[in-house]
Amino acid sequence: MREERILSGISGLDELIGGGFPKGSVTLISGGPGSGKTIFALQMLIRGAERFGEAGLYATLTEDPEDLRLDASSFGWDMRSLERAGRLVLLDLRPSRFWELRSEERSDSFFSWVWKNIRLKAEEIRAKRITIDSLNVLSAQFQDEYQFRRKIMSLIEALHEFSDSISLLVFEQITLERTIEEFLTDGVIVLHYIPVKNGMLRAIQILKMRRTEHSENFHPLRITSEGIRINPKESVTFF
Repeated sequence: MREERILSGISGLDELIGGGFPKGSVTLISGGPGSGKTIFALQMLIRGAERFGEAGLYATLTEDPEDLRLDASSFGWDMRSLERAGRLVLLDLRPSRFWELRSEERSDSFFSWVWKNIRLKAEEIRAKRITIDSLNVLSAQFQDEYQFRRKIMSLIEALHEFSDSISLLVFEQITLERTIEEFLTDGVIVLHYIPVKNGMLRAIQILKMRRTEHSENFHPLRITSEGIRINPKESVTFF
């Protein structure tokens, strides 16, 4: 029996991952600054809402929601109309919002507050696509790395309970060193933005996708006026 998949909405991506993301999966979207992680995540949620009628939740722990709406509008994506229609929720969970709460409203830790808000809203709208941007902000709340790893494990387990959905965890990767999050998630997609002789080159690499026969090559990725496009038939070499 073929596993149920959710289409990404990103041109060329589904051909690299067996026809889409497995339902119930949690995927790490990793890359350096400027590699296109936020655009990638936004496009998946917006296309899911527009084309497939799938409700999406974007939990931002880093950027002002209004900046994300402006970023989206530069690609012709109208986030506000999707929000008004109840097909997209932009959740502002930046640390500053947590510390603005009155002390009696901060009975939870920041991590618990983030997850409680995501869970309640995802259940309310019956989200099919959930994005948390980014894990780096959650990591910064812990002095003890072991405690952070335990919390990330519990977060991934909790996201798996949304068995009809897919979840994306955005992570800004500065070095090429492998992280424990890569081993815990079902999938790992790395977005590369590498200097080459004549400028900069963008590429995508599917490092891991459980229960999926996926490409192991580096494929060209372009950010166009309509969003991200991937050429699944072409591969590049730059290491």
